[in-house]
Amino acid sequence: MSTSGPAHRSVASIRPGIYPTPGVPASPHTPLRGISSAYGSPSAIRAEDECIIIELGSRYLRAGFAGDAVPKAVVNFGPEEQRRAGDYRRWKPDFGKTWRNRVRGNEWGEAHELWTTDLRELDLGWVGDKIERAVREAFAKYLLIDSRPRRMVLTLPSALPLPLLSTILDTLFNNFQPPNISLLSSPALSTVAAGLRSALVVDIGWAETVVTGIYEFREVQSRRSIRATKLLSQEMRKVLVHAIDPQGSKKDDPPLLDLSGETKGLVSFEECEEITTRLAWSRSNENAPRKELPRELTPVKEEDEFRSSMKSLNINDSPDMDKIISIPLKSADPPTTVQIPFSNLSNPCEDAFFASSTPARDFDDEELPLHLLIYRSLLHLPVDIRSMCMSRIIFVGGGSNIIGLKSRVLEEVAALIEERGWDPVCGKAVEQLRSNPKLRRVRSKQAAPGPLGVLQEIVEEEPLQSKFSPAGFADQELDPIEDQVKREANKGVPPIEYGYLRAVDSLGAWCGASLLSQLKIPAVSVIDREQWLQHGAAGASRNPEVSIANQRQSMGPNSFKAAAGDRSSWTLGLWG
Repeated sequence: MSTSGPAHRSVASIRPGIYPTPGVPASPHTPLRGISSAYGSPSAIRAEDECIIIELGSRYLRAGFAGDAVPKAVVNFGPEEQRRAGDYRRWKPDFGKTWRNRVRGNEWGEAHELWTTDLRELDLGWVGDKIERAVREAFAKYLLIDSRPRRMVLTLPSALPLPLLSTILDTLFNNFQPPNISLLSSPALSTVAAGLRSALVVDIGWAETVVTGIYEFREVQSRRSIRATKLLSQEMRKVLVHAIDPQGSKKDDPPLLDLSGETKGLVSFEECEEITTRLAWSRSNENAPRKELPRELTPVKEEDEFRSSMKSLNINDSPDMDKIISIPLKSADPPTTVQIPFSNLSNPCEDAFFASSTPARDFDDEELPLHLLIYRSLLHLPVDIRSMCMSRIIFVGGGSNIIGLKSRVLEEVAALIEERGWDPVCGKAVEQLRSNPKLRRVRSKQAAPGPLGVLQEIVEEEPLQSKFSPAGFADQELDPIEDQVKREANKGVPPIEYGYLRAVDSLGAWCGASLLSQLKIPAVSVIDREQWLQHGAAGASRNPEVSIANQRQSMGPNSFKAAAGDRSSWTLGLWG
């Protein structure tokens, strides 16, 4: 008789996990499961697709990810940001009193600049070290990312010198190993961030003000002036020195450091810049009366608030009604508090940006006031581009945040247009010609069209032939069907704004670069790391335009990857 029971009563068949099987441990354990690559490190997945947007200026670096609305990191290049680890001199009791020794022999604000417009005495290696430290600080402290290679987009001024560009690219390629770097122009990106295709970008920066004409995302003209924020801070320093010591500050330009020992009237750069940022303002044009233009200037909310606040302060021409404010100066020796009328704080902006007391004939091409610089930029543009750009004036840069400056500039430009029109010839002879009615009558006869003048004489002598006129001078007959087709086509389309002055707000160049990178719009200048390390700036082609003829290909598999990797010919764009 067999002792084996039925198969369904076998313990082994009921509990197969009790007995050991090959490859499975006998002790209790957590079940093994395959981990998908989707649960790996997020940084490893995003590193290939992440794009870092870096905007470089003469004093600040802004960095962030593509698609963000604002940069996550804003790093300045001041002396306090360049201290080494373990340098605690800032917390010494007498550190604030020894600032004169630290700026001895330097120009105004030189320690806070990354580069200067004059490269003859600039140490490019030192510039590269500053950029490396600022980028590492932005990555580790604000962006919270590692040093894994990532694509980068550089937002640079359009007139950046080639030696500075080479230093920047060498620093980024050698220290951060990005696979490629795209170069974009700041004025064009400011236009994109404003939602426009054409604009007149007025960049009131630190060392200079640049007025750039943009038409269909292309730079068609660029003019610059030294009247910028640096000159404004110097004028504010003169006001503060005069308030401290009216007798010892009669010179137009007080020295940076009085080597004779009389330093009680000097103010540090940091404190002067803070006062300029907080208290500087621009008054409206006192000479020209306010007139309504055919299309009123687009007001800015800050300008309306400023006008209402000025009325509440009772600031007018009477010195008795002017409000007196107290400004503590800790950097003076000894520290003191000065009493300054609030209206005097608008004098630095008046002298630095407008120079109303200086005749126009005394200005050089590189030191024009802002309103005259903008007027001449519009004057030298073609008529169709001018009509588009004058209705899309964008103010960017640190100096554009001064209260009242935008409206004052537009008032001055409108006054110039009303006075001179769009005639490039100006002077005493032109004014006499306009004011003399006899000369104007002769000029009108000479300027009359030839065939039309002959017809007028014929009409006066022979009235019977007045019904005959050349076909070229006849008015075009109206076509009702064509007019109806145009009305139907333009139905629902907003009208195009052109032909009058208008200011438009912009989110800035960094936001424009973030938007374009998120939309995967390729830049004109894309530089691969291997090609740059092999050839440098000498390997770039001189053609700044994009050739579309060589990009036509079949839409087969991996066609986009092949097109993206084929960069045998590359360019530096505007900077080459």
